[in-house]
Amino acid sequence: MNYSFKTYFLMLAHYNQWANQKLFSILTTLTEEQLNQDCKAYFKSLMQTANHLLVGDLLWFERIKGGVASNYALDEILYPQISALIPARFEHDQRLIGFLNEYDEAAFNRLITYIRRGQAYTEPLIEILAHLFNHQTHHRGQMHSMVFQLTGKSLELDLIFFQRENAHFYK
Repeated sequence: MNYSFKTYFLMLAHYNQWANQKLFSILTTLTEEQLNQDCKAYFKSLMQTANHLLVGDLLWFERIKGGVASNYALDEILYPQISALIPARFEHDQRLIGFLNEYDEAAFNRLITYIRRGQAYTEPLIEILAHLFNHQTHHRGQMHSMVFQLTGKSLELDLIFFQRENAHFYK
C-alpha cells in the first residue's frame, strides 16, 4: 500500500482520538484530588496536562485555519472540571479528523505563516501536523505515567494496537 500524506495524517488523527478516548475514560474514574494531584510532571497534574494538550491543539488549529491564534497561556486551565474537559477534547479530536478529510494531497505541502510572541514563522503544514501529533503522544505518555502512579493501571496506547484494530479508518 502506498501512503499519502493525507492517509498518514488521518491515521494519526484517528489514533489520537482512539488513544484520548482510552485515556480519558480512565480519568472519569478518578477523584478530583487524584486529577489535581501534583505528580511531579512538567504540567504537574492530569488536569493541567490535559488542559495544556487542548490549549496547544486549539492554538495550532487556529494557525492552520489562517486565523489569529488566541492568546491562551500554555498552562491555562480552560476546563477545571473533567466533566467539561472530556467533551471539549473529544469534539476537537473529531473536528481535526473532519478538517483533514477536507484536504487534498497538495494541501499538505502548503506553507502556514503565523505569529508567535511577535515573531513571524512560516512552516509547511506537514511539519506542523507532525509536531501536533508528536506533542499529543508526548504529553499523553506523561498522563499515562501519572495514571499508573495514582492507580497502578496501565493502558495499551501504542500505535500498533490501534493500527491492528482500526485500519478501516484510514486505508
